[in-house]
Amino acid sequence: MKIGWRLSGRILAGGILFCIAAVGKAAPPVRLVNLSALDAPNMVAMRHTLNVVFARAGLSYTIQYLPPERALAGFLAGQFDGDPNRGPQFNEFFPGAIRVEPHLRTAWYYAVSASPDVQPHSWAGLEGYRIAFLRGLHGIDLMTRHVAQREMPGSQDACIRMALIRRVDLCIVSSETADHWPLQEKYGAQAHAAVFAHLNIYLWMAPGQGAVADKLSQTMQQMAARGELQKLMGPYRID
Repeated sequence: MKIGWRLSGRILAGGILFCIAAVGKAAPPVRLVNLSALDAPNMVAMRHTLNVVFARAGLSYTIQYLPPERALAGFLAGQFDGDPNRGPQFNEFFPGAIRVEPHLRTAWYYAVSASPDVQPHSWAGLEGYRIAFLRGLHGIDLMTRHVAQREMPGSQDACIRMALIRRVDLCIVSSETADHWPLQEKYGAQAHAAVFAHLNIYLWMAPGQGAVADKLSQTMQQMAARGELQKLMGPYRID
């Protein structure tokens, strides 16, 4: 009896130690980097959505804001595991990066100019114009490679001012909704602005994060099928 009791006690103790070890080996948070300020309205909605997605996938995450160029450099250098705010062709900048389906949000693109006659209706329609856009917005960079004259100032304010003084024909700005453009309050009385395109924006994971990407994608697909993803993102996402 004593031998059996001791054996059972050892098995029980071993089970307890195993459970403690398993808890101690919980996966570390997924490190995300974001190129937009985290307190922007669409980013507040995105963070809430990510909270739900990661919790349902059994994962945790951290997120840090860095300006576009620094965010990309940090992601490429392995300082982060993912970026939730990049366009559909981001893997052209980061080969091997994994796109998590479906998209998280939608970005709308405005052509801001000094003239009402400057009204492109597509990315292809930008050909022949002198354009400017914020340095580090790689989605715009990819979509405008066919444009001969491009400038990339360091701020959206500088970009719009370049269009207003006609140094360029138009400035392309990315907006979180289809009915408002950045700095509209400041420049709306002087500038002419029109939406000409939109792109879906995705969560991208680094190479080697395939298992995490699969969990997140499965969760997001289920949420999208139930309409939850659209409800959480509201006006910042279209299917």
